[in-house]
Amino acid sequence: MARILIGKNKTLRRLTESSSWLNGLIWRIEDSLFALFLMICARLSPTGASGLGRWIMSRVGPRQSKHKHVMRNLQLAFPEKSADELAAISRAVWGNMGAIFAEYAQLEDICRDRLDVVIHPAIRTFQDPAHHQAVFVSAHFGNWELLAAAISRSQVPVTAVFTPLQNPLLDARLARQRRHLGCHLLPRDESMRPLIRELAQGRSIGLVMDQRVDSGHPVPMFGIDKQTTLIPARLALRHDAELVACRCDRQPDGRFRFEFFPPIVADDESASEVDRAIQMSQKVNALFEQWIT
Repeated sequence: MARILIGKNKTLRRLTESSSWLNGLIWRIEDSLFALFLMICARLSPTGASGLGRWIMSRVGPRQSKHKHVMRNLQLAFPEKSADELAAISRAVWGNMGAIFAEYAQLEDICRDRLDVVIHPAIRTFQDPAHHQAVFVSAHFGNWELLAAAISRSQVPVTAVFTPLQNPLLDARLARQRRHLGCHLLPRDESMRPLIRELAQGRSIGLVMDQRVDSGHPVPMFGIDKQTTLIPARLALRHDAELVACRCDRQPDGRFRFEFFPPIVADDESASEVDRAIQMSQKVNALFEQWIT
């Protein structure tokens, strides 16, 4: 959000990076604007708030520097589509992000009665959460923040991994809103130790893994090797947990549908742990690719 406030002004960008006072001022302005936005959204219905956020970001997003990365990824995923089609999809991508921002103001209502859950019967965790943990993985579909709520409301204790924001004021504000998800929250870390502790305490893990991880392993996606984290698969293998992919879809009536797919297993159980983790991560990426397509 700070980048939106600063825009493409390189001088102002350099000043904020070199001046802690100015950077702090930007953080306070940013937090105040977002607080005002949430206040407005809280007075609307959940669908009204989502629509407002979608309308704003579908117009603001394409003007940001990150838009070129969105377009590049869409071109890689859909080489057969025209420029106009890709532009329309990119606006929808930004619009979905705006809807998610707005839905922070409506999390309590949404989590209470707007979640529809479809669970594959082969998943042991939902049948006996006290004795079987899972590592739930997803991608940035629908409102991915709500996946933790869908899991916890299915009587499965879960710890959701999140990426802290650079702005500590905004990060704290989102943390207060996320309490409605009904889960534990754990800051993103490339170490497995915090996640191992959660599993040892009988809690399942939930995280999104369609992000570049510099310490990851190259795993194909849309025909291109993508630096992919192997942590979810390795955690599942080491701790006899299920690796379960889940997806969130927005519904036309303002509800959210969550589908939990069959546990993902390696093709060669006699292979090393790393090789099995790679095989499982390949299946996850292939599933994400299928969803995107």
